[in-house]
Amino acid sequence: MSDNVEIAYDKQDLRAITSAFKAMDSEATDAAKRESSALAEYAQGKIQQKAGSRGVAAERIAGGSRVSKSSKIGEISFGFVSQKFSGGGTTKDLWGGNEFGSNKFKQFPIWSGTSGRGSKGWFIYPTLREIQPEIIAKWENAFDRILKEW
Repeated sequence: MSDNVEIAYDKQDLRAITSAFKAMDSEATDAAKRESSALAEYAQGKIQQKAGSRGVAAERIAGGSRVSKSSKIGEISFGFVSQKFSGGGTTKDLWGGNEFGSNKFKQFPIWSGTSGRGSKGWFIYPTLREIQPEIIAKWENAFDRILKEW
């Protein structure tokens, strides 16, 4: 049995956060972008570490991920057409099968099972669930600091 405590914002909380961004001046917005980008890069690094133990394809998918520098909320993208595998597939086509697995297609790991209303995943989603409380705490502290400063 797992002792995971899930912390999540509801849609009303997220709307309040985005409206707070709109009220901020450009210096505060730039500071929020820097903080969010740093947290996204931290999460990206953790995902890449986990992917290293999942094989070459997972390592390639995680290694090619990108953090948006212009995002105020911190965004990581996975799977791109420009990242090709030797068989002709791209990380855009294959990231889902490598993350969640399949019992039908043998080129992917076995299906990861369910977690809540979706699949568990092998390297992206489990890592995000694991570091979620830490990321949220760091983001809230940084956001409070930015609001106090500006």
